[in-house]
Amino acid sequence: MNCSRVQDSFIDYQDGTLPAGDATALHAHLATCPTCQREWSALQEMTRKLDALPAIEEPSPRLREQFYAMLETHQRDADSVSPFAFACGSIDRFFAALLPAQPALQFAFALALLAGGLFAGARYFHPPLIVPAVDNSAKQEIAALKAQMNDMGSLVAASLLQQKSTSERLQTVLATMDLPSPNRRVLTDLVGALALDPSVNVRLSAIEALTAHADQAVVRQGLLAALSRESAPLVQVAMIELLTSVRESGAAPLFDRLSRDETADKNVRESARRGLALLRSPSPTDPLKNKQPSNPALS
Repeated sequence: MNCSRVQDSFIDYQDGTLPAGDATALHAHLATCPTCQREWSALQEMTRKLDALPAIEEPSPRLREQFYAMLETHQRDADSVSPFAFACGSIDRFFAALLPAQPALQFAFALALLAGGLFAGARYFHPPLIVPAVDNSAKQEIAALKAQMNDMGSLVAASLLQQKSTSERLQTVLATMDLPSPNRRVLTDLVGALALDPSVNVRLSAIEALTAHADQAVVRQGLLAALSRESAPLVQVAMIELLTSVRESGAAPLFDRLSRDETADKNVRESARRGLALLRSPSPTDPLKNKQPSNPALS
């Protein structure tokens, strides 16, 4: 086994799910490779620190309902400026009720639709000899359909977050980092994992996956909603730093409360103070920041 494969197998080896032959080969490689030994030691140290954190209770179904209701309220407020927000919400709810919730059924339903479309096209559609020019609106519709087909795998992967073990959920979250433009369903599931998953590792990975998409309203509102109930200092600090980096002004009241909370971890309080100071300072892109004061002597 080479170093890359050994390090990729560390999580399975630690969980005891690595096949016996691979585990033996990994153990033999680890005994002779200083580089992999350092990586293994670093993973063990991180695991010990995470295990030392206080465990949080498994969220109840009512808590999940309340969180998603609050997230939907935040998002509805953010989308209220659009005249199509109500219609889009109605369509989303219609398809959520129409389509099966299980990923396997979703995939089977999609394949059935694709097969039906191919059959109908072969049976009834006969293209003319002269193909008319496609206008811009038609091109946009075709591009949108292609994007939906590309997102199908993302939808299945995101819906599995709630159905796997901790290590499998962690790998699923990490897989979303390779998606260049995840759709809204994937982002909402990542926000749900950030707020409700009992594993600190999964919540930290969800923050990392959401970092590249923090410019979207659903991500920002989800971070604000999750930070208000988060209790793990490592996760709190990561969320504070992400909200600060995108200069989310709505986080200022939360930062202020955390900075003055004597029961909070000192690192969380310090991070909240720094974040609050940055949010209250002029933006580096503010044109007034570099404006030179007028000189009365030159007036």
